[in-house]
Amino acid sequence: MSETSVIEIEALTKEYGRTVALREAALRVEPGEIVVLLGLSGSGKSTLLRQVVGLEAPTSGRVRVLGEEVPSLTGRRLRALRSRVGFVFQQFELVPSLTVLENVLTGALAELRGPRLGLWAYPRRLKLVALGHLDRVGLLDRAYQRADTLSGGQQQRVAIARALMQNPEILLADEPVASLDPESSAQVMALIREIAMDAGLTVVCSLHQVDLALSWGDRIVGLRHGEVVLDTPASGLSKAQVMEVYGRVATSTGELQAIDTELASPVVSPAVSPMAEARSAAHS
Repeated sequence: MSETSVIEIEALTKEYGRTVALREAALRVEPGEIVVLLGLSGSGKSTLLRQVVGLEAPTSGRVRVLGEEVPSLTGRRLRALRSRVGFVFQQFELVPSLTVLENVLTGALAELRGPRLGLWAYPRRLKLVALGHLDRVGLLDRAYQRADTLSGGQQQRVAIARALMQNPEILLADEPVASLDPESSAQVMALIREIAMDAGLTVVCSLHQVDLALSWGDRIVGLRHGEVVLDTPASGLSKAQVMEVYGRVATSTGELQAIDTELASPVVSPAVSPMAEARSAAHS
């Protein structure tokens, strides 16, 4: 394996009973890269991201992240790795009744001891850091507003600020704009890219929208039926070439039209991970 890669996946297979979610998948991500995973629902994108932070153990294969063999990690070592990897989820995974600032502060729980209830329980230095991140995502004026009063795009910005509280080296984003309108989607993705470039973050993001992926990512990795079928720089790649990742799984004109409709605009789809796993990945 490369000495410089921050994510190295080899021959990764994940099975759920008779269902094969990933089959001999391979992926290598270098520091500072912005990689987009493309594929239909069920293609293995979310499963791959979950392997990176050890939310699930592989059936076989190798997953190495920031120099650590992820499947072998437990307890403190696994928590230490997760503290270096931020995770932005499709359904935001905010606590609706808490203020925006409190939600952002939960991103720092890994460096604190004991439960934290209310703003008073967090040290002043962390509050200042959290306010800085809210300013970065354009929501400083909403710091003391309840999270459930925000729009979907605003809530995802809060989720990004929360992930930044970890000061991560890698940022994973699992369909972060699937439940947003096209304008909000473009704004959120532009924000993630801007932050990543400013901070030198490595980003791996799963998306459905081909046009958004081509305009946003440095590299496109296509998955189909759990296999990596495309891995190439986004520069110079045409939409038609990327659509082959989807088109080859269609067996009729109707299926192709359904795929084109799905890719044309974001849709609300079921959350991949429950709140418990969100907190496990981002804060444990």
